[in-house]
Amino acid sequence: MYKSILVTGASSGIGEAMAIHLAHKGFQVFAAARSFDKLKALAGLGGGGVTPLEMDVTDEASIAHAVEEISAKGAALYGLVNNAGISVMGPIEQVSPEDWRRQYETNVFGLMNVTRAVLPQMRDAGRGRIVNIGSLAGRIAAPFQGVYASSKHAVEGLSDALRRELDPHGIKVSLVRPGFINTPFGPQEQEELERYTGEGEPYAEQVKIFKAWHAKGHPNAAGPIVVAEAVHHALTADRPNSRYTVPAKMHGFLALRNLAPSALADRIFKRVTGLDKFKKGSA
Repeated sequence: MYKSILVTGASSGIGEAMAIHLAHKGFQVFAAARSFDKLKALAGLGGGGVTPLEMDVTDEASIAHAVEEISAKGAALYGLVNNAGISVMGPIEQVSPEDWRRQYETNVFGLMNVTRAVLPQMRDAGRGRIVNIGSLAGRIAAPFQGVYASSKHAVEGLSDALRRELDPHGIKVSLVRPGFINTPFGPQEQEELERYTGEGEPYAEQVKIFKAWHAKGHPNAAGPIVVAEAVHHALTADRPNSRYTVPAKMHGFLALRNLAPSALADRIFKRVTGLDKFKKGSA
């Protein structure tokens, strides 16, 4: 039996790769994003199992319309993959309140808007899967990534609460934490950081050092298929993991965060990123 799933943020990168991979695995995939034009290329892919769907996770009316479209096609949703997300980068002191809100509207409130819209039908069916795409940043907060990291840390807490609330209703919840992944997300983050490197910017030299380290991360990382494979396991396993960290080598960084004293972890992080070379007033 082909099960229907909704994947948000499917117009590029991880979301696009997931939609195609899961369709090849036999799912009926509703691939959603704000820009329907960007989704058109997905139509017919994955063995014909991908259906593009226009939806803005920050707009409840848009979500309701999309869910109605899915129902009109006779599909009862079995799974939801909350992948839609943006990354706001920069010094916490300098990021505007508007950008803070924009970050949370998509990564946190948008996730919950879609989840709340599909939960009634899953509860009525007595089964379902929800997979939230978090980030390693939700556990390891890098400097100048605090806005994004805090939103993904919120997703960690939401996922834990949802998992415990929905277990009696036959709905399983998992969180997937990607580290660096080779997608267009990296260049977008680089552009965000560039705004804070100009002359007279208070954190300019630190941001330049961090930006140089960050620039190597995504291009040298694994492709989005590693995330798609983890999501497939979360959707199909009898006992899915509560958390998946990908690629596998990221478990070492997570162990450092969990086991090492903060002072030691901070020193190692400075050395890895090159920020140990920064001295105030040395620019």
